Amino acid sequence: MHPGRPSQHRPLTSSALGQWLWARLGPVLAKLCLLGLALWATVGLAQAHAPSSGLASRPHPRAESLTQALMTLGMRHQLADTATKSRLLSQLLTAATERQALLAAIIQDDPGEVLRLTLPADLRASLPPAVRALVEEEMEVEGELEVLHEDRDVGSRFVYFLKTARRRFALHFAAHPPTHLETATRVRVTGVQVGQALALGSSSTSVQTLATALPNTFGAQPTLVILVNFQDKATQPYTVATAQNVVFGQTSNFDLENSYGQTWLTGTVVGWYTIPLSSTVCDYATLASQAQAAAQAAGVNLSTYRRYVYAFPQNACTWWGLGSVGGQPSQAWINGSLALKVVSHEMGHNFGLYHAHSLDCGTTVLGTNCTTSDYGDTIDTMGNSAAGHFNAFHKDRLGWLDYGTSPMITIVQADGLYTIEPLETASPGPKALAILKATDATTGKQTWYYVEYRQATGVDSFLSSNSNVPNGVVLHTGSPSDGNSSYLLDMTPVTASWSDPALVVGQSFTDPNAGVTITPVSVSSTGATVSVSLGPLVCVRANPTIALAPSQSQWVQPGSTVTFTVSVTNNDNAGCTASTFALQAAAPSGWTVNLTAPTLTLSPGASATTTLQVTSPAAATTGLYTSNVTATNSANPTSTASTSATVALVSGLSVTLTTDKASYTRGQRVTITTGVSANGSPVANASVTITITKANGTVLKGTATTGTSGSIVWQLQLGTLDPVGTYKVRTDASVNGITGTATKSFTVQ
Repeated sequence: MHPGRPSQHRPLTSSALGQWLWARLGPVLAKLCLLGLALWATVGLAQAHAPSSGLASRPHPRAESLTQALMTLGMRHQLADTATKSRLLSQLLTAATERQALLAAIIQDDPGEVLRLTLPADLRASLPPAVRALVEEEMEVEGELEVLHEDRDVGSRFVYFLKTARRRFALHFAAHPPTHLETATRVRVTGVQVGQALALGSSSTSVQTLATALPNTFGAQPTLVILVNFQDKATQPYTVATAQNVVFGQTSNFDLENSYGQTWLTGTVVGWYTIPLSSTVCDYATLASQAQAAAQAAGVNLSTYRRYVYAFPQNACTWWGLGSVGGQPSQAWINGSLALKVVSHEMGHNFGLYHAHSLDCGTTVLGTNCTTSDYGDTIDTMGNSAAGHFNAFHKDRLGWLDYGTSPMITIVQADGLYTIEPLETASPGPKALAILKATDATTGKQTWYYVEYRQATGVDSFLSSNSNVPNGVVLHTGSPSDGNSSYLLDMTPVTASWSDPALVVGQSFTDPNAGVTITPVSVSSTGATVSVSLGPLVCVRANPTIALAPSQSQWVQPGSTVTFTVSVTNNDNAGCTASTFALQAAAPSGWTVNLTAPTLTLSPGASATTTLQVTSPAAATTGLYTSNVTATNSANPTSTASTSATVALVSGLSVTLTTDKASYTRGQRVTITTGVSANGSPVANASVTITITKANGTVLKGTATTGTSGSIVWQLQLGTLDPVGTYKVRTDASVNGITGTATKSFTVQ
């Protein structure tokens, strides 16, 4: 039959057997009977879409462009013939290999970018197996958490690992690592695997605690010190006797004094052993295993010790000490200098402690523009260059204060005068005050002021030349649920020095946000008397918290609408009244955004949510696009916060659907054209389903397959009794698992 001539079959009206749709399939006419309907399809000319919008700048543009190339090549590979597939597979492997190496390089410093660029599981599954093996994978795995800290003057850092029965993954958190957990905690993590590393969101969203590691901070601590040197550096920078004195003399006495006679070290020093490792490499895991093997070969029973200390001449590692935070057994690496300050610091980590920081707010004690210093606490061995006492917050975490028979901490709940004894003395009286600073209304996390009194005695004798600290009280802040939250406050902020952090007699510190005033009244060699006043709260505005969920990139086709949940928390203190927060959304040019509620009214500490819908243009190019939402407190416009989310547009089937007219009368013929393309080229052999819903709800369906031109022309004969009103048309196209959809409507009068 000639494609331009009508079928020899007479079209029937809807009053007959049903409804007929014609389609011309090139030179051949195919008759399809579906749901009692005869369907004819005509192959027409495909309409290609010209790409429009471009990509915005990204922190890692090369990683982003490789991600986009991977998806484009992957779709072309799915649609290609056998001869073309081989060439495209080579290109895919090249792009995937470079991309994998780049993600492996950035995961340590920017795991959030890795999460943003991660391909979802269904898109990853669509890639050829050889390519899939080079692409990151979302995974859930159980194992034992390992927390280590590398101590160096500049650039110290915590590192996290997950040990399973057969593998050891490096863990990299985009936000909020698990500072409430110690080494040997059994956890389940969910993240994205790149090689031997996992990128994770945060400890609250990506880590589930299965079994908590038991603390080990009381009594004798059996400790093995292993002295090793290297195959290219067999020096012995100190003697076994020196090591014995530093660890089991000085450090043990340090712990005994800090714990008020409750904890000390026992054990021995073995070595020197020369291990088959070069001093020109930094591989602490291999160093530890070879040190243990050497000790075992010399007859040492490792199982009798709870703590291992590896000491060695200076090697290529840039840190001077490395310690596990907790651990059973715990481990510490001493690189070069074996001294009380280093050993007490690393074994402080081994007991479960993080660092003692300082908070610097310029010329004020507290503020909104503050900086922190990792080792800034000048009177705590976990921060100071001298081996000072652990502060009261740290001792509280170890159980050396306010637990069992340990000296107590007085919790202040009312105005009054309170007496505290010097933190260093072993007498049973109270050693510190704890005053509530703030409670997070969403999480319940509490932050406290810890007030302590220090004297130049015992290991704190380094304070003998300090005229400030022994004549006042020292304030720290800390949260019991966060081990890494110890901050020394500067009560003399007008000076540039941190040797004078104490609040001296006659001076007062007031926190209007907490309604707290602290004034030391008197000090002596036996204690300090402190006045605490808990007054009414003064309203203090704060920046709100805003978040979008889901937080991970959303992968959709151009023209799609993505829905996010926007959550806003009012962080004003309880002295403030409710505030109205204005929400403003921004999207790339040509996109549309819609906020269900443009304002939210919240009481202090309260949270609420609304919905954000982001729609991309149908002609948008593939790539990653960022949309932003900002919340501003109308009562204080400087209190503002913003967040962003990424929508990743991926190539799919581009489906067009047109009718020859917008309106028809009964008895007329409706010509419907469907075009299927990908990357601007027509797609052959796509399976297309058309669904027509009449004005009265009656549904008609038919299917056909595209030819080389990528289009199908459908013809619908309207009957004289067909209902008037709006008719809806939908076409769904699919080829090799890639899909696309288009909709259209017309009216019948």
